[in-house]
Amino acid sequence: MSIKQFKALVAASQHGSFSAAADALHLTQSAVSMQVNALEKTLGTALFDRSHRPLHLTASGQIVLAKAREILRHYDGIQDALAETQPYSGVFRLGAVPTTLTNILPRAVMLLTEREPRLTLNVISGLSGALAEQVRKSEIDAALISEPANLQVDLDWQPVTRQKIVVVAPPDSTEKDVRDVFGTHPYIRFNRGAWAAPLIENRLEEMGISMDTRAEIESIESICMMVAAGFGASIIPDTGMRIPFSPRLRTLEFGAPPTYRTIGLLSRSAMQKENIRAKIHSALTNAVSLAVEN
Repeated sequence: MSIKQFKALVAASQHGSFSAAADALHLTQSAVSMQVNALEKTLGTALFDRSHRPLHLTASGQIVLAKAREILRHYDGIQDALAETQPYSGVFRLGAVPTTLTNILPRAVMLLTEREPRLTLNVISGLSGALAEQVRKSEIDAALISEPANLQVDLDWQPVTRQKIVVVAPPDSTEKDVRDVFGTHPYIRFNRGAWAAPLIENRLEEMGISMDTRAEIESIESICMMVAAGFGASIIPDTGMRIPFSPRLRTLEFGAPPTYRTIGLLSRSAMQKENIRAKIHSALTNAVSLAVEN
């Protein structure tokens, strides 16, 4: 038995096929298949029922998978233990939703580079759903995203900050009630692909408000610019940093009690970069605290 065989087993189980596991491990399909076959031969039992697509683990396979993950966790822990004695050196691939790119992340990167001068942070922007899938497929190391509705057992979630959902209206508007705001101004919808969107849609349904939607935009900064120009009104997460919106915008409460979304760090439970992941999470939470203090 070998570490490579255990990695092949875990990847095939996670991705549902040898070809997908090969892509995740940057190997050929035949190489992954050979690793799993060799492990099965050593153990004297089939680990997958190959008559199903996607692959199904046998009862023996489920037992071995649990032990393989445990072994890999300890194996990866060796590097993490050594990393605690010296500065991290290497690349960390971090996904981030667009709303964090201009507030939480820049300050956190500054804190990180002071503490870890040999760390290279490769930041990839995207919506929460797409970034979560990249984490699951090991295409990125972690992602700063909205809290998942359902967390898979092999993923880890660490909250960073909570953001209140608010109504933003043009600077010359005078309406004091949410219904009046959207009875007067067209609705600029925050992208429905964002994980925060159901929070907004559910509250609108509870309030019985129908919207005259004129645009749907992914960028909160762009939404704020359009609202400031008088194009319409919107409902978006308040980033909670120093300048979440243009100072000219009016903000109103979005019903009671307030609705919040939580932003946090999603990563795989077992990963080789666990030590630096903890430092990145610490820098993110510190960045939020510093912004609140200022």
